[in-house]
Amino acid sequence: MRRRTPNFRAPGVPALGSRLAALAPAALVALVALNAAAPSPALAAGAPLAAPLVESKWLKLDGVPKEWPVALVSLGNRVKGKPSKADLSAQAAIAYDDARVYVAADVTDDALRGGADHVKLVLGFPGGKVQEVALYPGEPGKTAGSVKLPGGKAVAGAKVVEAPRSGGYTLEASIPWSAFPEAATTRVGLRAGFFAHDVDGGGGVDAVVGSAASEAYASLSPLATEPELALADGLLRSKGIRGAAKYDLVADVAGDAMRERVIVHERYLIVLGPGFRKGAQYYFEDLGIDANDGMLPSLTARDVTGDGQAELILRKRSGSGAKYREVMHVLQFGAGDTPKPIFQHEVAIATDKGSVVNEVEFVPDGAKMAIRVEPGKATRYDASNYAEGVETTYDPLLLPWGSIKSQLYKLTGAVFTKASEQKQAAAAGPRPAAARPEEARGAAKPPALSPAEMLDKVYALYRRDRGASSSKPRFDLGADVASGREPERVLLHDRDLVVFGKGFRGGTGYAFMTLAQFASPADIRSVSARDLTGDGKAEIIVHGTVRAAAPKEAGGGTVDRDVVLIFRVEGESIQRIFAAEVARSVGDKKVSGELKFVRVGDKVGIELAPGRAVEWTEQTYPFNQDKGPVGGFEPLLLPWGGAQPVRYVWNGSLFAK
Repeated sequence: MRRRTPNFRAPGVPALGSRLAALAPAALVALVALNAAAPSPALAAGAPLAAPLVESKWLKLDGVPKEWPVALVSLGNRVKGKPSKADLSAQAAIAYDDARVYVAADVTDDALRGGADHVKLVLGFPGGKVQEVALYPGEPGKTAGSVKLPGGKAVAGAKVVEAPRSGGYTLEASIPWSAFPEAATTRVGLRAGFFAHDVDGGGGVDAVVGSAASEAYASLSPLATEPELALADGLLRSKGIRGAAKYDLVADVAGDAMRERVIVHERYLIVLGPGFRKGAQYYFEDLGIDANDGMLPSLTARDVTGDGQAELILRKRSGSGAKYREVMHVLQFGAGDTPKPIFQHEVAIATDKGSVVNEVEFVPDGAKMAIRVEPGKATRYDASNYAEGVETTYDPLLLPWGSIKSQLYKLTGAVFTKASEQKQAAAAGPRPAAARPEEARGAAKPPALSPAEMLDKVYALYRRDRGASSSKPRFDLGADVASGREPERVLLHDRDLVVFGKGFRGGTGYAFMTLAQFASPADIRSVSARDLTGDGKAEIIVHGTVRAAAPKEAGGGTVDRDVVLIFRVEGESIQRIFAAEVARSVGDKKVSGELKFVRVGDKVGIELAPGRAVEWTEQTYPFNQDKGPVGGFEPLLLPWGGAQPVRYVWNGSLFAK
């Protein structure tokens, strides 16, 4: 089984990754084929089976798994009988593409019985359902191998090729995904097991060895597909994240027919799936929370817009411990690959003095859902002692003693807006400030902070939260990038892109995004701002270099990819709306493309064009011409092969061709 020389991929931010381009600073590692004849590793308890994504045109099903993208693992569990290694032992591996599952196996069996001895593949799907197929090697020159379902029915379109060897046999198989009905919508969050069955006589199964202790769902190993392998090799490894996820959902959130996996590991929200970002990459977002402090009390997925895809509903807290303010966010992916907030409302506050928790209910509104918010209840707080600040970025907390009895939000266009509001009689609030005893005695009032002082406090808050107590920003510019009339301050601090300002989040908060694809802050060469979408607000433009180890085909050393990323501030978050690779080099050898901003009506379009090569020719260039986005980046156009300039124009959500 062969793969072409790999294209290099780098993650985008909001985060992408792949096993060909992990998010760790070491990034970009070439995938090396492993020889099945090498000693097979045992599968550690709880470790996943690796299932890489392969390209069918490079597969060679000849029954001899000499080259596979992963090593065959040992089937070390004696599931039935007590066979010796000479009687029965086995190794197996799994891979897949959009249409098929591929299996390789190497079985030691003292007596091969065609039509009886077989290898079983068992897949477990989220929710506990198990589906299986059995792979029967044929007898060379006599009968063909076959793939059968439970009950003996042959799987249409499946293929098994065996190769007898001294003391046993090897096989390779191709199985349509349709053999597993659950796979029509779900190909992430799976479990799997291999089981080699030896029938020595009499028609019954005398011995079974497997990768798991049994075929029960709970016994099967996790099956890591390409985006899940990318996550393990990228974000989880680079951040040193171990252990189980806080949340792990499987739902159709990304606008295709397949379900995605939505995970929260520590402070990171992650989305991946078989059809999401080509099935080889993933999205992540730093939620900016304390991973060990209960600051994300809930995450669910539910279709609230009536479009057949689920939205993510999360409640996120800012603050720490028992002192926090909580906001409900409804995020939608739709046809894009980054989430957009379509509803935000403050729903709780807790201090050492008391707490207020609103009630939120999703109610039917035709094919869609409406969202009702009510004041709920207060603990130790009432109208006489509550004096907390009012949220201004989105609709604030409703107070049980306030004038609002309930609010109803309905989907209007792409977002939820307030459709109606019920009033109630408000209770008397705290006594006027002048009547407070300390002020009656003439105590001086603390001076109000100026806007500049407030921004200094917001910046100090960011530095404290991110541990940037002594470092200075590498880039610091003023630009109107968000709502409001005042320009915001845009900083590059270490690898964090930071936005705050007088009109941003009421002048009391900030947003940041870690540019994790850059191994070092020094790899980010420039940060600028320009209105590219024609809405009067500037986008943030970042130029930098993604570095990685080069493969042998490129001469070793380091491969440097010059990239351009464009970000837009939407609501209270920073969203990436475009990314492209504009040059690639190894040592003194380099291919450069061209990126130009061109006027398109009242907007500015982006044009990518072929450039020139230095010390590389079409014959010596060791990489492929990417046909589409790789790792979230539009491809570098090579100065040969007839590549034509490509223009991208803002379509309301991203820059599209």
